[in-house]
Amino acid sequence: MHREKLCLPGTVFAVGDIAKEGGHAFFKKVFYVSDHIMLSHLREITGLDAMALQNWVKRKWVPNPNKKYYSREHLARFLIINMLRETLQISRILYLLRYLNGTEPGDTVISEVDLYDYVCRCFGALVADGDPAIGTLDKVIEEVLADYEEPVGGAKRRLTTTLSIMVSACCSAYVKARADAMLDALGAPPDRQTARHGKNRKGEITDD
Repeated sequence: MHREKLCLPGTVFAVGDIAKEGGHAFFKKVFYVSDHIMLSHLREITGLDAMALQNWVKRKWVPNPNKKYYSREHLARFLIINMLRETLQISRILYLLRYLNGTEPGDTVISEVDLYDYVCRCFGALVADGDPAIGTLDKVIEEVLADYEEPVGGAKRRLTTTLSIMVSACCSAYVKARADAMLDALGAPPDRQTARHGKNRKGEITDD
């Protein structure tokens, strides 16, 4: 049976051991030389073209860069959107982020950098033996969040729910990609419904 490549969520890089270590370990490698990266680096990490990435900023899905420099927070937002866009519409992705962190500074449950770290750790645990073991997700999230301290009441519940949705979406995207690859091997025609399900071939997100 065809096995689709398992990538670190939102990136084109193979999972390897980095997923188990978490998103912070990946960010440490990315920002080893400097505390910012350029658009060209974002392209290499996400596999998307510059036009798509700039379009996300233009639409306010990602904050504006600082003089063409992108920080850890920028990268986290790009990766979160990129890892979810295969299975969720942008309006639902943005809703989920608002559900987690609200719209005011005092509502913040967790930074998106830390959120991405948790997603990677959960996903890494699920795929440790190959295909995602989605049936163990609740247990994995509980273990990953064992040391999490709530900044506000109900924060852990919101974070648990958000992680469950995000990691489930990542696993679903992998399974869909594997099914598509198997169909391609059979000579099936291209999926003409792709744009309706959240993206076109340039990686630009569309919404119904």
